Amino acid sequence: MKKVLFIFAFMLFTMNIMAQSQIIFAGDNVCLRLRPNESSKWTGSSAPHFFTGQKLSCAGVVGNYYKVVYDGEYYYVPKQYARPRGSGSSSSTKTQSTSFDYIIIAGDNVCFRTRPDESTKLVGSRYDHVNTGDVLQCVGQTSGYYKVRYNGSYYYIPKKYGRPRY
Repeated sequence: MKKVLFIFAFMLFTMNIMAQSQIIFAGDNVCLRLRPNESSKWTGSSAPHFFTGQKLSCAGVVGNYYKVVYDGEYYYVPKQYARPRGSGSSSSTKTQSTSFDYIIIAGDNVCFRTRPDESTKLVGSRYDHVNTGDVLQCVGQTSGYYKVRYNGSYYYIPKKYGRPRY
């Protein structure tokens, strides 16, 4: 009986630790791995795919992979497709729609532009930057850029750093 209680207490403790750390996906259509290597991709019709901004609980790091919890089981995500984040709750889901009002950032330290071109990049420590998982209100699109609203002003973000949020 003592062994069962110890195992139960240990499992609760472990689950509490895992819930305190998360990864946020920084890529689209990312597959989980059954083991921490590239040849162990979970494929087939039952394999879930994750998109930028979705989150999973993180249970640690194994080499170049995050060990994550999905449906109560452990899987692995290559570090190149995810970023560590602090505490939070469950994973988000993606729904389909034909229009969107927000973009989610898919890159770290992304600079705003005052016009839709590279030469107007706002750089330096006095300017805000956005990172993977940040959500911005999108008010339009033009020539490879999203026009976004941030802190009451309008800026541009290259489309390669944003994903429509449905």
